[in-house]
Amino acid sequence: MKHLIAGLALAGLMTAPALADGMDNAVGNTVRVIIDEAGHGFDAFFDADGSYSDSLGRTGASWTWSDGQLCIVPPAEAEGAEPACGPWDGSLAVGGSETTSDWSDDGSSVTISILEGRGHEAPTPPPAQ
Repeated sequence: MKHLIAGLALAGLMTAPALADGMDNAVGNTVRVIIDEAGHGFDAFFDADGSYSDSLGRTGASWTWSDGQLCIVPPAEAEGAEPACGPWDGSLAVGGSETTSDWSDDGSSVTISILEGRGHEAPTPPPAQ
């Protein structure tokens, strides 16, 4: 299972960092994550106060960014949950996308795109596993 999906599924509330320069491209915009060739995925939203939410209804998580690594931080009450971390391309422009396997356990690829602003129609959610 992809680290990102697992980490985001553990959404909750934690103290968040100040906006990191490496996340300027994501904050206030829509980060679209497509997890398969069928186009299943979700939209993620990163706010300047370090809060996270997504189009799957998960809210309250936080994120951190340091030295090119983005971590989605699960809630303190999620016993045994670890942050889901992976590289984040702070230079990816709004309107751009990249495909990476750095967020998966099994080497499968996800496509990450940055759409300007918010309010886009979200992709079809991934099938339940």
